[in-house]
Amino acid sequence: MRYAAENRSFVSFMFACAVGLLLFLRHPFPVDDPLLNMIRISRPGIYTGIRLTYTAMLFSTPYMVATFVLSFAYVFVVRQDRKRTAGALPPYVPPDDRPALSVVVGELHHAKRRGPAEQPRWLEIPARGLYTGTAIFGAIGSGKTTCCMYPFARQILSFAARDQKRKAAGLVLEVKGDFCHRVRDILKDCGRAEDYLELNLAGDLRYNPLHNDLEAYALAYGVASLLNNLFGKGKEPFWQQAYTNLVKFIILLHKVLYDYVTLFDVYLCAINPKLLAERIEEGRDSFATRFLLIDKDVYLDHEYLCTGQWKRLDYDQQYMRAVERPELVAYLEKQSIPFELLVLSEPEFDSRKFQQFEAVRRWFENDWSRIEAKLRTSIVEGISVFLSLFDDNPTVKHIFCPPKECFDPEANADGKHGRPMPSFADIVASGKVLALNFPAAANPGLSKAIGTLMKQDFQRAMIGRIPDMEGKSSDEFRPVMFLCDEYQAFATVGENDPTGDEKFFALSRQAKCIPIVATQSISSLRSTLSGETWRTLLQTFRTKIFLSLSDDFSARTAADLCGKEEQLKLNYSISESGQDAQVSLLTGRTTAHKASVSASKTYNLHCDYIFEPKVFGELKNAEAVVLAYDGVNPLPPTLCYLKPFYLPVNLTWFDQAEKGLI
Repeated sequence: MRYAAENRSFVSFMFACAVGLLLFLRHPFPVDDPLLNMIRISRPGIYTGIRLTYTAMLFSTPYMVATFVLSFAYVFVVRQDRKRTAGALPPYVPPDDRPALSVVVGELHHAKRRGPAEQPRWLEIPARGLYTGTAIFGAIGSGKTTCCMYPFARQILSFAARDQKRKAAGLVLEVKGDFCHRVRDILKDCGRAEDYLELNLAGDLRYNPLHNDLEAYALAYGVASLLNNLFGKGKEPFWQQAYTNLVKFIILLHKVLYDYVTLFDVYLCAINPKLLAERIEEGRDSFATRFLLIDKDVYLDHEYLCTGQWKRLDYDQQYMRAVERPELVAYLEKQSIPFELLVLSEPEFDSRKFQQFEAVRRWFENDWSRIEAKLRTSIVEGISVFLSLFDDNPTVKHIFCPPKECFDPEANADGKHGRPMPSFADIVASGKVLALNFPAAANPGLSKAIGTLMKQDFQRAMIGRIPDMEGKSSDEFRPVMFLCDEYQAFATVGENDPTGDEKFFALSRQAKCIPIVATQSISSLRSTLSGETWRTLLQTFRTKIFLSLSDDFSARTAADLCGKEEQLKLNYSISESGQDAQVSLLTGRTTAHKASVSASKTYNLHCDYIFEPKVFGELKNAEAVVLAYDGVNPLPPTLCYLKPFYLPVNLTWFDQAEKGLI
C-alpha cells in the first residue's frame, strides 16, 4: 500500500491499462445497435466520436477511480503511518574498528523538520574537523554530559587503544567530581587503565605549577593574567604589570638561589619584606668574591663569631671563611682578632645566575624599595588574595607546593614526599590521560585557579609540539584531547595579551589537539568573560552543538549563528463585499442583500531564520541543532538526535522516546 500510494500515477496507469483492456475485450462497442447504425448512416462524424469516447472511457474511468483511491490512502493512511515509523539506522562502527579517528555525533533524519526519516544516517566528524574545536551548549538536564561528553570521550579514547603510538592522550577538567570516574571507567574498558592519572587532594600525585622550564617572566605573566581573569576585569594595565614585576623577581630570586620555587615561597616573600631582604642578603653571600679568613681556634673562642656565616675553608681545614662585611670587619678590628682578606680571581659560581641575581638586587634596591609603602601594600594585597589559598589549607599546600626533594629520585626514593606529576610534554608523549578531580564545592576559588594553571601548562605543552611536528610525518604524533565540562569555570581570554584560550584554540589544530568544551549557555561565557571577548572565544570552535537553551540571549545568538535563508511564505487574505449595505434595526449591524466573500492565497520570498530562536527552547532531551565542520567544508545547520551513552546505539531516537527511555 505504501509503495502504491507513493507511486500512484504509475500504478493507476498500469491498473487502467489492464482493466481497460479487459473491458475492451468483454464489452466491445455495440456496433449492432439500431440507433447507432442510424447515426452512422446519417452522421458518420458523430458516430466516430461516440465510438472513440466509449473506447477512451474504458481506460480513463479505471484510471480516475484508482487515482482517487490511492490519493485517499496516501493522505489518510500512508502519511500518518510515515510520521510514526522510522527506518533502520546504518550499522554503527565501533571506534576501535574505524580506520581513522572520528566522532559520531548522532543520527540525522530531516534537516529542519522533526520526525523520523525512512533512511536515517550518522553525523560523523572526521579528525580534521575535531581538531578545529567543538563547543556544546545545553541547559541543565538537557543531556550535554550524557549525550555528548561521555560518548565523545569514549570514541576518542577507544580509538587505537592498543596502539602505543596512535592512542589519544588528554587532559580532563571538571567541577562536579564525577566526570573523572567516568573517564577512568572508559579507559579501563578500553584496556588502558594504566594510562589514567588523577590529581586530587587525597592522592599521592604532586603538582607544582612553577616547576617547569619556563623563564621567570613567563611564569609571572601567567600568574598575573590568571589574577586579572579571576579577580578583576578592569582595563587599567598598571596592576597587572605590577603583579608581574613583583612575582617575576621573587621567582627569579628563588630559582637563582635554590633552583626551585613554589607559589607558597612567592607568597611568603611578597607579604614579608624582612624575609625578602634576607633572601637578597643570602644571594649576596652566594655570589661574593671577597672573604675574611680567621684561625679556627680563634673562631671557637669568640661566641659572636660562631654563626652560620662562617664556613670551613675547603683547601685548608685550619681556617674559617666568611663573606666580607663592614660590620664584621669592624668587630674583628675592635677585638684585635687577626684576619686575612681573600679575593677570588675565578668566581665559584655560575656567571649567568650572578647576572640574574644582580638584576633582582637592582630591582629590590632601586625599584621596589623606592615605591611608597601604601602602593607596595596594594600590590602585595592584589596577589596575596590568590597566593594565600596555598597557605591556609595544609592539604592544598602539600599537594601543590611540594618540597624540592619531591622531584629528586634519590631523596624521595621512599615516596614520603608524594609522587611528582609528570610534565604535560611527558604525559602527551606517553599517551596518558590526566584528570583534575577537584570539585568546586570544596573550594571554588582554588578549584578554578588550579584548573586554569593546569590548562595553561597544557596549552604551552601543546604549542611546543608545533615546531617538533614541522617536517615530520603527522602519523608520528598522537591526537590529544582537551575535555572540559562546565567550561565557564575555566575559560580565560587574553584580549591584547599573548595568552588566552582564544589564542590557543586558534593554533590547536596544527598541534593535533581536540578541544571539546561544554557549558550551560552562551550567557554563561558572557557573564564570566569581560566585554565582548566571548565572541572572540566562541568563533574559535568551528563545530557548535546546541541542545535545549533556557535563556533568550543564548537562543537568539544560536539562531543568528545558524543563519538565515530565503523561504517561501504562504499568505492568506479573505475579503467580504456587499451591495446596498444598510444598518439592521434589530441587530444594529450592517447587512446587505447581495454579499460576496473572496479568498486569495499568495507565496512570497522572505529571508528568515533557518531555526527560529524559540526552536532552541523547545528541543527535547538528546535533541540538538548542530553546526558541524568536517575540516574542509562547513555543514549546514541541521537537527541531530544524540546518542546517550547508557542506551543502545543502534536504536533510533524516536524508538527510544516512544519507549520512554529518554
